[in-house]
Amino acid sequence: IKKSIESYLLPNYFSINLEKIKTSINTLEFVELTQLSLIFPNKLIINIVEREPIALITLDKQNYFIDKDALLLSAEKKSINYFPVPIINIKDTINYDTNLTVEIANIFQLLLSDYQLFYNQLSEVIIDENKWIFYSDSKTKIFASSKDLSNQINILKAFESTVYPKRKLADYSYIDLRIPEQIIVKEKNTKG
Repeated sequence: IKKSIESYLLPNYFSINLEKIKTSINTLEFVELTQLSLIFPNKLIINIVEREPIALITLDKQNYFIDKDALLLSAEKKSINYFPVPIINIKDTINYDTNLTVEIANIFQLLLSDYQLFYNQLSEVIIDENKWIFYSDSKTKIFASSKDLSNQINILKAFESTVYPKRKLADYSYIDLRIPEQIIVKEKNTKG
């Protein structure tokens, strides 16, 4: 941030152009919003809202975060450790394009807004030609069809609320939502 605004910090306090500084900061990849204030006699206050990654994806052997606006943000090793988000793996059978990024962002926004409990337990998502496979931290696999995915997530949420508190998603080996009006489950082997 300092490097991007150095040339705009002028010795004359009243000559500082806040719009140019704001524009320069907003071009930085992880910056979503910037607010600037000049406080007399010699202070510049910069408030920044950073973009929040919601998933991690690898494209062309390069790691990227996806944010809520479907923007791809470069992901370095330090930032990957700092943001523990679910990993997205796209099978080779899929032709990746920006529409898929938007679809991923929309599904993850749905999870964040309506099904935070599931998002918090989610470790990986594999996207194949006609299905998405969600892996929870407890190794439960959830199979969903690529078509009408948001409806299937709502069905999963309703299912979980129906079986709770006797059961949790972690008690199942897999849950299949791909057949309309059915939920197929397999319980994990339990001892005792």
